[in-house]
Amino acid sequence: MDYTESIRWLYSRQESGIKLGLTSIIKLLNELKVPDPKMPIIHVAGTNGKGSTCAFMDSILRASGHRTGLFTSPHLISFRERISLDGRPANERDIAETLTILKELVSEWEEVPTFFEITTALAFKLFTEKKMDVAVVEVGLGGRLDSTNSVLPSVCVITPISFDHQHILGETITEIANEKAGIIKEGVPVISAPQHKDARAVLDSKAKEMGTSVQYVENSLDRESISLQGKHQRQNAALAVAALENCPLEISRDSYAKGLADTKWRGRFEQFPQKSGKDIIIDGAHNIEGAKALVRTWEEVYGDTKAVVIFAAAANKDLPSLINVISQIAAIIICTEPNTPRKLARPEDIAQLIPSHIPNEYEGSVQNAIRKAESSNRHILIVGSLFLAGEALSILDGENLAFEPSDQ
Repeated sequence: MDYTESIRWLYSRQESGIKLGLTSIIKLLNELKVPDPKMPIIHVAGTNGKGSTCAFMDSILRASGHRTGLFTSPHLISFRERISLDGRPANERDIAETLTILKELVSEWEEVPTFFEITTALAFKLFTEKKMDVAVVEVGLGGRLDSTNSVLPSVCVITPISFDHQHILGETITEIANEKAGIIKEGVPVISAPQHKDARAVLDSKAKEMGTSVQYVENSLDRESISLQGKHQRQNAALAVAALENCPLEISRDSYAKGLADTKWRGRFEQFPQKSGKDIIIDGAHNIEGAKALVRTWEEVYGDTKAVVIFAAAANKDLPSLINVISQIAAIIICTEPNTPRKLARPEDIAQLIPSHIPNEYEGSVQNAIRKAESSNRHILIVGSLFLAGEALSILDGENLAFEPSDQ
């Protein structure tokens, strides 16, 4: 298969939906004989900040001369973003060749693995073949039964735990934390961001059961020392540093400073200055805590200036709370519908939740929503969904034809 054919086959596996469990992925990894047991793995779970924390660690490790594999999800524009080798997305040929092998391998299986199981196997196969020194791996969903939990890490990292995906992970912080704590392994160091008391109780209990303990990182780094905006990113950076200090690799002190300053992570308060003197800001915030962090960052950067907000969100999100938070920095809200198989909240339902003092409009496409917003002479904030963020980025990058929408 070429790249297009292989990705089409992989995307067809989304039809089986999300199926949590480790049986298929363990079988798949065993047959592929991956990952290399000598390769350190840093495993990252949590609700918010997983991708950014992974990006900080990947950048620091590369600054120290280590060859890195980075596995994150979902992608924003291209599937290739999910698997990064030495700071660059995996190339189309390697993906196509490996997916061809995987397709042949599972063709006779009674139950073909899911999209995410195959993608996880693809990542570990490439990391092993390319002889990466270390892999930084983000949990896809939850932790305990996530495909990435099929390997033994050198360090477990847990970012702030809050509400998201309650229909799968549970309705309380305790239930959600139980799923996240599932990545904790016997004797493996656990490095955590500050947590709600209920989440902390779960993590401490699980760590004790597994013969380890949790190191909570309460500090944050200086604003000037990192490349990403916002207090939450300074906390993510401190978490990344603490995690790497527990990693069995040598990292020079200078590498920390360079890696933190050079970190790039798209769709996280990403600013696009315009000729008008105003900015377009794209942020992937899609749950309450993420939205609160976004509002704090907006006020840190733009003060009390209000934005034209372009908004879309998945139907299963806490829309009233999300809209309530985002409205704090909105002058106008334009509802739109990104190109994604994910079931989105209906624009008319979103409009009913917008406070009456904030005008709202509708544009059927993201591109038209951006055009309308540009006539306002205000900063533009695009927020509510990573799928919306990805499509907006593809438009602003001039790569709309390369946009590969995904459901997972």
